[in-house]
Amino acid sequence: MTQDTFGRGSRREILKWGAGAAAFATAPAIWGSQSFAQAVQGKTVGFTMSFSNTEWIKQQQAGVEETAKKYGLKTVVYDANDQPAKQIRDIEDLIVRNVDVIIISTYYAEAITPAVKQINEAKIPIVVLSSPLAGSVDYACHLATDTLATSRSAGEYYVKKLGGKGMVAQIEGKPGSVINQQRGKGWREVIDQNPGIKVVGHIVANYDRTQAIKGMEDMLQANKQIDAVYCHNDDMALGAVRAAKEAGRKDQIWFTGYDGLTVEALEGIYKGDLEAVWEYLPFGAEGVEAAVQILRGKPIKKTIAFESPLITKANVTDWYDPESRKRKVLPSRLTF
Repeated sequence: MTQDTFGRGSRREILKWGAGAAAFATAPAIWGSQSFAQAVQGKTVGFTMSFSNTEWIKQQQAGVEETAKKYGLKTVVYDANDQPAKQIRDIEDLIVRNVDVIIISTYYAEAITPAVKQINEAKIPIVVLSSPLAGSVDYACHLATDTLATSRSAGEYYVKKLGGKGMVAQIEGKPGSVINQQRGKGWREVIDQNPGIKVVGHIVANYDRTQAIKGMEDMLQANKQIDAVYCHNDDMALGAVRAAKEAGRKDQIWFTGYDGLTVEALEGIYKGDLEAVWEYLPFGAEGVEAAVQILRGKPIKKTIAFESPLITKANVTDWYDPESRKRKVLPSRLTF
């Protein structure tokens, strides 16, 4: 992983005098221009992420790096270590490095807006993965899922499976994440319209399994009845399952998650530990595919939304091979 090699002062000075913009002085301002229509081999993709300690993000990074290699692209990868200020510095470094396209994965859209505006000023095309950017900034392509619609369908799934009545709990991810907020909003909209279903527990576990275990333990102690637990990712769902097993209450509760990326989660569905998960693409491979399209000067939609299918025991073998105990390799969902 590329380290932060530019001093703060020198980077700020270079940006102040417009070195990034100067490097692009002969390049048109639009992303789909003929200046990008040459072969992409040897060009550089910058990738900036807020952190890298979840399986979803790890697979996103792997998708970026592996797909870039396929096209002969160089990569500069920055991990902000869950620090918005560092993600701003990382973006500034990518501008100074004169990368050809920047892929952004952020949980701090508002905080990094000034740095994104600097990318715009430097005329470097941006591909956004998952959570949207904030403010009056421009980008070439945003890859996402209709998370709000998916979470509403999750709420409907709960209402149907519970028969309109029951006691449920919710385990959230990072509060600052737009995706996390939408996963809660749509689900609660549906659940709150059904007075027979009560939310008896609600914790924030920051997408972390250990925090989910502790939070689930507390909710189990506080509630004699919990029928189902809605988790905002698979790691937290698996943590909640563990806590319920240790308390001897697993057979009384069913659990759902999001992402559907790990063998452990898919195996959990296959064995019955998890009721279901909604797949959420990490978008890494698709992000590079979009970047290649942009660098080749080809047209691309401003926003590309992918489906988020429900994975249950009935269809889990489409994603998981129980004989080899491996996740099946699925092709990029983005084709041109």
